[in-house]
Amino acid sequence: MTSFPPLAVANAVLDEARSQGKSLTIMQLLKLVYIAHGWSLALLSAPLVNEEPEAWQHGPVFPSIYREFRRFGSQPIQGNSAGPFGLLSDSQRSIIHSVVQNYGDMHAFALSRITHEVDTPWFKTYRGGVGSSSDIPNAVIADHYKKLAHDRRATS
Repeated sequence: MTSFPPLAVANAVLDEARSQGKSLTIMQLLKLVYIAHGWSLALLSAPLVNEEPEAWQHGPVFPSIYREFRRFGSQPIQGNSAGPFGLLSDSQRSIIHSVVQNYGDMHAFALSRITHEVDTPWFKTYRGGVGSSSDIPNAVIADHYKKLAHDRRATS
């Protein structure tokens, strides 16, 4: 399965959010792309994004998304990146749809708290700032989201 540049996935998340009547800040966008990437690793056994996120102070970040949209600060993002774009599969679009539906109304700080919980990939990588800007390995992200999927099935 094809994975995509972070900005292509960011554009897909922004488009999906708008189709659901939602607007996103950069912090929300960064977390939603990361969460969609995690669920893709767990459910499709394939990365959605072709780069690993970095562990920054406020959670996992794809630097190219941050650089592209930082001008919006805490305001809703207007428009999309000029590119790149990607032709996502139906299963990849389904994951993005579900992530935006289930997490897209959450405040940016609530999304950040989710990524900062003990034993999350960010928590294991950042280590109180020691791992700041280190890549968060896809294998660690996949294990985390597979555990989340297992726990959700067990409680359903």
